[in-house]
Amino acid sequence: MSVRAGAWNTVMTANPGEQTFEIPASAIEGALPPELAGGRHLQNGPGWTKIGDRLAHPFDGHGLVRSLTFTHDGGASYRARFVKTPAYVDEHAAGHLVHKGLGTNVSESPLRNIRAPGPRNVSNTTIQPWAGRLISGWEGGRPYALDSDSLETIGEETFNGALPDAAFLAHMRIDTAANRLIGCNLFRESPARFVFREFDASGKQVAEREASIPGIQFEHDFVATPRWYVLAGNPMKVSLPKFAKAMLGFGSLLEALRTDSSKGGELYLIPRGRPGPVRTIRLPQRAFVVHFANAQDVDESTCSIELCAFESFDFGGEFGFQGPHRPLDIELPDNRPSFQKLYRATVRDDSDYAQWEQLSDYGMDFPRVHPAREGQTAPAIYASTRSDGVKSDPFDAIARVDTVDRSRPTEIWSASEGQFVGEPIFAPRPGASDLEDGWVLAAVYDGALMTTTLCVFDPKNLAKGPIAAVPLPLQPYGFHGFWEGART
Repeated sequence: MSVRAGAWNTVMTANPGEQTFEIPASAIEGALPPELAGGRHLQNGPGWTKIGDRLAHPFDGHGLVRSLTFTHDGGASYRARFVKTPAYVDEHAAGHLVHKGLGTNVSESPLRNIRAPGPRNVSNTTIQPWAGRLISGWEGGRPYALDSDSLETIGEETFNGALPDAAFLAHMRIDTAANRLIGCNLFRESPARFVFREFDASGKQVAEREASIPGIQFEHDFVATPRWYVLAGNPMKVSLPKFAKAMLGFGSLLEALRTDSSKGGELYLIPRGRPGPVRTIRLPQRAFVVHFANAQDVDESTCSIELCAFESFDFGGEFGFQGPHRPLDIELPDNRPSFQKLYRATVRDDSDYAQWEQLSDYGMDFPRVHPAREGQTAPAIYASTRSDGVKSDPFDAIARVDTVDRSRPTEIWSASEGQFVGEPIFAPRPGASDLEDGWVLAAVYDGALMTTTLCVFDPKNLAKGPIAAVPLPLQPYGFHGFWEGART
């Protein structure tokens, strides 16, 4: 195993457990911006994947929510807690896998796999402050509510009974202008049924819109503008022999999933706050979309959508997963038929075809914008990328893509060899009117040195490198995060 591969395995299987500790200002390289004091970097991701003698697929690892608060003395305070789902509670008590997951069986015994309870809600994907609590997301079931300060699990989040016992997309969106949280239930039927729900600052549901889309769809993310909800057309099909094997305990459900490559790229636009049919928008190429960056209404008859998409994608080998008894193969993602690129689709009301523009030559994912500009025009997109300029995950660099000045090249900062980079998050300077007045935060993981570093960058000079770095003992790789400014 190469040094890089060993470091990747160390990062992805790290299990430091629940922690609480302080980082003094003297331990921080550079100086944290004093304007961010009292705010915190939140993150969620699989924090326990080697469970007993079996390695769970990272999709099935237990969610570990982390909070790194910048203190007023120039230091930081760290806290990490597992989301106490039934799957976590049972497996923590048993010391081995109990619940079967999307890509994980509990045993080599088919009979034990058939009898194992499911689904395996591990609440390991997103973290979102709302209505005085933290919402931990995972799209196979309901989200979980956590205490905002202690991070202790409160229980399933139903938003006062509004959510049915059904899948709820891991990603949620904030409409800053309306002060609403937007989420989406998915009912995996044919046609697929989606219910968009909007919640006010107290967590009360104040709007609902249902839409159906033909076929079986894979959805992980969506975006919203004042006029539209936007979903990607990611048509799926199921291998019946592999599905039968999974039902008989010989394989996993993930192994039975296939993308339907016979269909072209599509987006679905659902009218928001008004009646109207679902619009099917054709793209000039196939596009399998995992994450959206942003969307905005350009004018009363045009919207544009920024997204990361594969032209061709096959399930299997995510994060290098090869099974419960083999190490992660870091080369597997590099063998995909295509890599994610950042695109913009522009859609007019009088056309069912999108104008299509590639925004960067780099392979990239985990795209983020200024948090107050979701659903509105943002000057830049920040994303995780690869320094080789071609491949995407595992990421070792972060990128800034200018969305206004298209002549400006993609700006890159690369980590050292053998290090891996997480999702970049924009932390705005409080009260600033300049939409690039703030800082970009990203976690850098070093499996060889057994460290994680939260790096703070000047977005106007990203390539110069971090202006501050907060050292931590090695943490497991995080999926998604959020910057929460100082609470009053």
